[in-house]
Amino acid sequence: MTGESAIELSNLVKKYGNFTAVSDISFDIKKGEFMGLLGPNGAGKSTTLKAITGLLIPTSGTIRIQGMDIKDHRHALEHVGCVIETPNPYPDFTPADFLQHVGRIYGLDRREISIRSRDVLEEMKLWDWRYKKIEGFSKGMRQRVVIAQALLPNPDIIILDEPTSGLDPRGMVEVREILQNLKKKDRSLLISTHILSEVSELCGSVTMIRDGKAVLSGDVSELIGSESDNAVTLEVKMMKDLTSDFVTNLGGCSGVKHVETLGDHVVRLEFLGTQEQQADIIAMAFNSGLGLLSVNEKGKNLESLYMELTEGEGAS
Repeated sequence: MTGESAIELSNLVKKYGNFTAVSDISFDIKKGEFMGLLGPNGAGKSTTLKAITGLLIPTSGTIRIQGMDIKDHRHALEHVGCVIETPNPYPDFTPADFLQHVGRIYGLDRREISIRSRDVLEEMKLWDWRYKKIEGFSKGMRQRVVIAQALLPNPDIIILDEPTSGLDPRGMVEVREILQNLKKKDRSLLISTHILSEVSELCGSVTMIRDGKAVLSGDVSELIGSESDNAVTLEVKMMKDLTSDFVTNLGGCSGVKHVETLGDHVVRLEFLGTQEQQADIIAMAFNSGLGLLSVNEKGKNLESLYMELTEGEGAS
């Protein structure tokens, strides 16, 4: 990954009359980076993606694709493959027919279409289905067909709008495996979703939006790590009743910032320390004579961070 930008958004605004769908959103996706655009339904994700792909004209702001302002350089979109919202490929077409049709729209010649069609259909695990009518496909297979058309022109940048929405668990796994494989090909990906685990699995960076506004943007590991300096919560469960000496001794251990008892058998610790210090706490609990049953570690994750940022805002 280089330091060059694949997509740059600066102060993007989109209004429909008095309603503001997107308000002053800015973010930067580096070449080779996978970014998740995360937010609840109605947050403005699809509107943002439509603006980037030229499907709607923003009220104000700047969008650059590989350094080119798309207002002045529409050909910059030639570098982008996209799936916006939930498109349905023509049911009477086969995947081969559909890609021939899309290839001609892209301006590819017959030989290029043939070569690229084979490549993307094999990548989508659809080669054996290339002459079957799409009307008989499952929703997951149809989704792979439309991702195939996005990849057909061999784009540098791929934009997908909730690609696993409405799929069954098997279909979701299949699509995520395909997207994981794209990481090996130095492409840039912007994927919108309201599924937190999807971003954690696929993306190195995230922009969270709420009510059309970006509330946070940055590297996933930094946001869920340095945000709390790697603080974790330890819940220590004992077989016998807690004693005041035991609780006091835990509070005095290195790395422990706060102690709270939860009933007669469980103590919760806010811990900010090393693995060795955590091992010392477990050893002390084991040797206390109270019967150590379990130690449950809970670190800050993307879900907890998102819930903190959207608390009280009616997000689901």
